Amino acid sequence: MKCLRRIILMGTVDHVEPHLFSPEGKTAPTTFKCAFATEGRVMEYRIEVFSGKIIREELIDATKGRNKCIFDRRPGEVCAIGIDIADNCPEEELKYAVKMGTSLPDKEVFMTTIMKLQVSAFLADAELCHKWFAETLCIIEADSRRVGLGLDLLTQLSSYSSALADADTGVEKLQFHEVDTNIEDMVSLHILSEFKNSDTNVLVVPNDHSMLLVKEDTGIKAIKCYSAYSAADGTETIIPLAKESDGTRRYLHLLPILLDKQRDRVYLVDELDRSLHTTLSRSLIRSFRRIVERKERKLQLIFTTHDVILMEGDNLRKDEIWVTERDEVHQAHLISMAEYKDIRPDNQLRKSYLEGRMGGLPNMNCCV
Repeated sequence: MKCLRRIILMGTVDHVEPHLFSPEGKTAPTTFKCAFATEGRVMEYRIEVFSGKIIREELIDATKGRNKCIFDRRPGEVCAIGIDIADNCPEEELKYAVKMGTSLPDKEVFMTTIMKLQVSAFLADAELCHKWFAETLCIIEADSRRVGLGLDLLTQLSSYSSALADADTGVEKLQFHEVDTNIEDMVSLHILSEFKNSDTNVLVVPNDHSMLLVKEDTGIKAIKCYSAYSAADGTETIIPLAKESDGTRRYLHLLPILLDKQRDRVYLVDELDRSLHTTLSRSLIRSFRRIVERKERKLQLIFTTHDVILMEGDNLRKDEIWVTERDEVHQAHLISMAEYKDIRPDNQLRKSYLEGRMGGLPNMNCCV
């Protein structure tokens, strides 16, 4: 998904490494296909690349299963235009769209070019899809850190403090304190100059996401977020967030999933349970479910995990759990647990999985 998004946002195809163990990988194109819901429609985007070139690019409106072609571009051939587009587009605009799709270099992405050159025949559809990949899709890697965390903390300090306290991390609250430091040592003179001349009043320090530069009447000051703890004698101890445990920091960087209320999102999280206790992972999932059930936002959470306990109880339905299974040439395949009709969606699910009835288990033949 990161590779697909990069291709769309950059507008060009760079080197895409094929599957190294697949015999077809060296001679056949790599195909990316993504279907997504956005603004009441279901769109399907497909692109095939091989040896740094686009072999095929296609956009389909799949709303209510109608599968109407918007464009189907294959370099070296005349770009195909959907019937609905052709019937409702002025002739000159249609000719221009076909010419652009046909003559575009095979390294350049047509959907991105449509936006750059304002090709009106497809513009509304292209903008809709581009916006989904640029703004709705949010990919969180196992070791990623939210760049704008400091700004989140500043604007929603009480919410983040309460979330950490409720999760029994030991942190009672979060606080911002001024830092006595040379600001020019924290950011480059170029960035500092731009910040001074901008309308922005807060700047996140690039190398420390918990530190901010804030404009005031007296000048610019640096503030940093700290965790506060109370000792038995009633005294308070504060420590920088950087000194918190990896689990607390991981949880803190995942909290925007629950607290970001700005827009609809599709979150892809690699290793949701990394450094987190099972109860904390389950709490995240349940809190996410409550937000969706209250229809506060349109959200989807897709995550990978090795924590099989998350299969239990009411965390996930059978049709929401997919197991990865390697074949003889080391290619991973996804298998939905909904395919196993004889397994009840209660504690038998984890038991059946660990017994090897669904695949997806490592083949351990090591000697101790």
